[in-house]
Amino acid sequence: MPPPPSSHWRTIKEKYTKAEIRSMMKNIEKIEEKMEEIYSLFPEGWQEKARELGALERARNIKTAEDLLMLNLAYQTNGKSLGGTSALLKSGGTINLAKNAVNFRIQRSADWNNWLTENICRNNGIIAEKPEFLNDRRIVAVDATEEKMDAKATVLSRLHYAVDIYNLNPVEAIATTGKTGEKLTNFNKFAEKDIILADRAYGTITSIEHAKSLGADFVIRLKYDAFNMFDEKGERFDMTKAIKGIKEGESAEFNLNYLRNKELIPIRICVYRKTDEQAENSERSIKKSNKRKGRTEPSVIQLFYGNYVIVATSLAFERDKILELYRQRWQIEILFKRLKSLFNYDDMPARTEATMKAFISGKLLLAAICETLVIQGRFSPL
Repeated sequence: MPPPPSSHWRTIKEKYTKAEIRSMMKNIEKIEEKMEEIYSLFPEGWQEKARELGALERARNIKTAEDLLMLNLAYQTNGKSLGGTSALLKSGGTINLAKNAVNFRIQRSADWNNWLTENICRNNGIIAEKPEFLNDRRIVAVDATEEKMDAKATVLSRLHYAVDIYNLNPVEAIATTGKTGEKLTNFNKFAEKDIILADRAYGTITSIEHAKSLGADFVIRLKYDAFNMFDEKGERFDMTKAIKGIKEGESAEFNLNYLRNKELIPIRICVYRKTDEQAENSERSIKKSNKRKGRTEPSVIQLFYGNYVIVATSLAFERDKILELYRQRWQIEILFKRLKSLFNYDDMPARTEATMKAFISGKLLLAAICETLVIQGRFSPL
């Protein structure tokens, strides 16, 4: 790519250091070199789908699906600002869009990005077909990614997102400071009959009550000390003692209660004991996580509960179906991890619902492309 002409240089200099400019220009060159390889991942008719889904509607200075894809990838990898993306692409001489036009085009691309992501992931086994027993239920996985910006690695900002796991469409996205933890009360777009899948960070009474208040069901993994549970007589339930007898690779369930406003509220708990191989993998993961966080060796209780998956649910499905449903969240966990590695809080434009959902749809597409290239044994282009 040639150096930016003087008419765009001032805009770029205001947003980036010289080192960042060199790095981003090289990155755009790499994307341009890899475009044919990226096209090969897409399903037949992907260009026509851009126009069908409105991504190219009212397009003046960007008329092809190929150019639109380049715009989205350039923004998601180099973004940092809409104006900076505009200037960088103008410097290449092929895409001439003002800052506001870049924002409009990225938002118009959201449905197309979703369609591309779903098809790429489904064709490469990253997401599965929806089981028949779920019928018309929407299954929503929630997660959060964070930006650590100071020397102590303090979390200064978080992006909380909810995604339909069977088509990877963003359901909701919320940007907060790092002081706002991972909890279901961050979300308000859950609908009646939704089923929420969430990991241990969300395993609290507050999150459970919030899901119920919106008419949604849930399958939430629990920490060993998530909250106190009681039997039908109101006596404390000893989970450690109760699950010891579960054999490797088998499951059990308990109809218990939690306490809210001095009232016992029913809660169903399903437990799966991992195989020896799965338990060994968990132990390695626990040790690695503790080391990364500067903690000591895992405690006896940590290692014990690392042998089990414990979920709380409001569903009446058979136990095996509950646990299989939670495994569907595991299936896309690798895509979520890829998304987190690509996340940059400062990339986001104004924190409106539309812009954040468009931002997430673009990041998911980028994550899907990268993960698919890894699966296929090719190097990531980005």
